[in-house]
Amino acid sequence: MAGMSPMSTPNPHHPNPNPGHPRHTTGSIAAAVRAELVGPSDLVIVGIDGIDAAGPGTMTFVRSKRFAMRWPSSKASAVMVTRGVDLPGHDPSKRALLVVENADAATIAVLRLFAPPKPQYAPGIHPTAIVDDTATIGQGVHIGPNCIVGPGCVVGDGTVLIANVHLGADVEIGPIGLLYPGVVVLERCRIGAASILWPNVVIGADGFGYIPAPDRRGVIKVPHIGNVVIEDGVEIGACTCIDRGKFGATRIGAGTKIDNHVQIGHNAQIGRGCIICGVVGIGGSAIIEDGVTLAGHVGVSDSIHVGRGATVAAKSGVVSDVPAGETWFGTPAGPHKDQMRNYAALRKLSDYLRKMKRLEKAAIERGLLPAHGDSHE
Repeated sequence: MAGMSPMSTPNPHHPNPNPGHPRHTTGSIAAAVRAELVGPSDLVIVGIDGIDAAGPGTMTFVRSKRFAMRWPSSKASAVMVTRGVDLPGHDPSKRALLVVENADAATIAVLRLFAPPKPQYAPGIHPTAIVDDTATIGQGVHIGPNCIVGPGCVVGDGTVLIANVHLGADVEIGPIGLLYPGVVVLERCRIGAASILWPNVVIGADGFGYIPAPDRRGVIKVPHIGNVVIEDGVEIGACTCIDRGKFGATRIGAGTKIDNHVQIGHNAQIGRGCIICGVVGIGGSAIIEDGVTLAGHVGVSDSIHVGRGATVAAKSGVVSDVPAGETWFGTPAGPHKDQMRNYAALRKLSDYLRKMKRLEKAAIERGLLPAHGDSHE
């Protein structure tokens, strides 16, 4: 069983299906998350999993009636459920139910209970790393294999460059940053404290700026002399690219979380505490204010302004400004209520067309309209 993930279905006959990982009971978990316990308090729980995949010795969670209907067929020993959601067929003599105000929020606490120990990176510079003599390296910094730290760089205390990280000239990384393998931060860019950059993130490539050549036989590249400024506590998912400004900075506000495969164009301004989901594309000079959520595969055109606290639903194309606090969706994106009416009408379009065909046929038979092909004169 060595190497088994805590998210895997455990073997109830093993004394600890996840050796080396924490072991808890339904009672200890209920106490940790302040849950109301309905059922045995001494059931050993060694992991957490989805309701369909969970087996004996694991806990699952239920947030809505849709998932509650699956509880009778689930093999999980315990379930964490949002208060007010009924679980049909629950037998408190055999399985435990932990009632909480919000199952999603409580699940975060449980995941922390079962999280394996984080890797520890000893301070020091690996023999294969190249660190320029003019770089400033803080205390407790780990610079792993094949990393390159360019001239004039500043790497803050406690920061970890795991492996194959490239820092161009005059890059600044704040304290306790974590840069995974393959991260590239190019010249003059700034990364704030406690930021996490996942594998193959690229910060500071040139923006996509070109103009037609005078002879119209090619294009001329626009120089990009700005940089990227990432404030404190930002997390950036794998393979995301954030382009440097043409002039000034492309900026990501503190606490913003960015998913994998996101493209952020030159001079875009992203506010604090935003959620930007996978495969989002944000055009140059767009302004995304604080607390905005952009769901998966959203496209935001150049120079668009998305107001504070707005939400844009998945696969939407934003080509006009979004007011603060509104929810928009569709392509082109529009206000939720308007788009719902539009989609409702669109679903009825085929019925309307059939009715029009019948009315047209009846009008032709009565001589009120000419037959197809007849002259209208």
